[in-house]
Amino acid sequence: MRYYRILILILGFWCFQAQADDKYSYVVNVDVTDINAAVAREKAMMQANRQALNNAAPEFTDERGFAILNNLSNEQVSYFIKEATVLEEKSSDVRYLANLKITVRDDILRQYLQEKGVSEELPLTSVDTLYIFTNLSEWIDVQKKIKNIKNVEDVELVAMARQKVQFRIIYRGEATSLEHDVANIGLMLRKSGNIYILSANITAPMGE
Repeated sequence: MRYYRILILILGFWCFQAQADDKYSYVVNVDVTDINAAVAREKAMMQANRQALNNAAPEFTDERGFAILNNLSNEQVSYFIKEATVLEEKSSDVRYLANLKITVRDDILRQYLQEKGVSEELPLTSVDTLYIFTNLSEWIDVQKKIKNIKNVEDVELVAMARQKVQFRIIYRGEATSLEHDVANIGLMLRKSGNIYILSANITAPMGE
């Protein structure tokens, strides 16, 4: 029994980390031609970094922030990039084509925009939540849905037993807005004392 609980806890942490890494990751397609493949590849990487940063920007700022980011040099843009992964690539003597997965350092981007006075983010809300599940796959599916809610910044695992888990939702906005967003994915979030209870929304339309 103790081994089973430890295994659930390890799997839970692994799932949270894997999803956190994908929060601000973007797949970018590049196709660049230049004097040779090496130069084309270098320019393609810079192009992909800038595109990923532009994809992340709407989460944190408005057109004022876009104007500032667009004036950054390629070297400055690279400072906001956490990781670049080649998913697929092809090249010729003068051409480079690839599908790249670019992960943005959202914490650095957020801090930079705040320092520039162009951050448009809502305040962060921490929501301690309890969820009771029947099997591990059910919990994994629910946490994926929670992580995919637009304004959810993070989901922190607090404690896990055999069929229940306590976790913390870090949300960009008010708790009432989170309740509404959770209802939109077929779940219900309600406050009970100092903690929120997450459960299936029995009034949600079938197929949601």
